[in-house]
Amino acid sequence: MDAVLHALGIALLLLACLTALFTLVLGLPGTMLIVGFALLYAWATDFVLIQWSTIGWLALLAVIAEGLEFLASGAGAAGARPSRRVTIGALGGAFVGGIVGTPFFFGVGALLGALAGAFGGAALAVRSEGGSLDDSVTTGLAAMRGRLLGFIVKSAIAVAMVGIVAAAVW
Repeated sequence: MDAVLHALGIALLLLACLTALFTLVLGLPGTMLIVGFALLYAWATDFVLIQWSTIGWLALLAVIAEGLEFLASGAGAAGARPSRRVTIGALGGAFVGGIVGTPFFFGVGALLGALAGAFGGAALAVRSEGGSLDDSVTTGLAAMRGRLLGFIVKSAIAVAMVGIVAAAVW
């Protein structure tokens, strides 16, 4: 019976971690959820398979992933037109777009809204600085690419985190 409970616990942990990966598309902090699920499993099993060091590494990776996503969102716009207003416009637009887009397309609209918001926020900031329409579109596209790159990097780190959890319990 213990072997069955052990296998069920591992299966639930991995299912929860895979669900956390999906939440990234919804704009939720899936990396932090992976850390939380791993910590919950470790606590429930007296830290036999997953130790504190593993939890620490997962937490560090989660913070790095969130930070890189944030930096990439703003850096994409700043790379095309280095201005604090444009960077803040891209970040603010991505935030608002993510919130507004959440109810659409079964939650996937959060990602699409964040991409559109980064474009719109950066483009509006360029126009407010007196930039041309062409400059606005170019900068908006750069902001959108930066936001997408941040999402891809964060997702890749989250996949690695699930791999670490799987390796720890196997």
